[in-house]
Amino acid sequence: MLKKLLHEPLLHFLVLGGLLFLGYSFVQNGEDEENSIVISKGRIDQLTSDWEKKFFRTPTKKEKQKMIENEIYTTVLYKEALKIGLDKNDDEIKRRLAQKMEFVAYDTYELPEPSDEVLKKYMQEHPEKYRGEEKIHFTQSMMGDDATQFEKEYTLTKFEASNIFGRAFSDMLFTLKADGKVHKIESTYGVHDVRVIDRPTSKPKTFDAVKEKLKGDYLNAQREQKNKAIYEKLKSQYTISIEEK
Repeated sequence: MLKKLLHEPLLHFLVLGGLLFLGYSFVQNGEDEENSIVISKGRIDQLTSDWEKKFFRTPTKKEKQKMIENEIYTTVLYKEALKIGLDKNDDEIKRRLAQKMEFVAYDTYELPEPSDEVLKKYMQEHPEKYRGEEKIHFTQSMMGDDATQFEKEYTLTKFEASNIFGRAFSDMLFTLKADGKVHKIESTYGVHDVRVIDRPTSKPKTFDAVKEKLKGDYLNAQREQKNKAIYEKLKSQYTISIEEK
């Protein structure tokens, strides 16, 4: 009986028809989902929150409707762009998605609050970051309109020298040694005769004075280490080939 049924043309027709129907339903469902746009309440709440942060007020009914229409407009064009493959081999899209993935992958942990002992140890390991700003003691002179040379003495930080004489002058000044020699440095005022008298060593700042900066620097360093470890773990899942030729 079973053998006879297997050779029955009508049974073959019904099975084939069923398979075709299932296949069509699967494709149709995929197309329906692909052509469906749902602006959820959660998305509307997010758009409203973004609006309030930008304009410091709640959007009006008309503004909210316009906001939703803009979201639909963007989503329609986004879906159409995907259909024709505009997301493929686009460096800008690749970069933006990588940035979003950074937020997703790297925002999965909380760093513990560092103790004073931990921060003091970090300060000892990086003393150059927590010194007072370097200063330079020098004289400079220029030829006046009446052909006389005026010399003046200064003790300035690089920032202060830049504010007075310009950045180019300041950059050059801080490359000089305290050797007593006269060097010519140009600024917006003209050419200066400069002699460096001393470059005193900057003193370390106190722990209390830099504690907040220390905390920020330490947490950033810890975050970088953890992010690097996460990246290396993700990278290890791929076989990477570099074809230079």
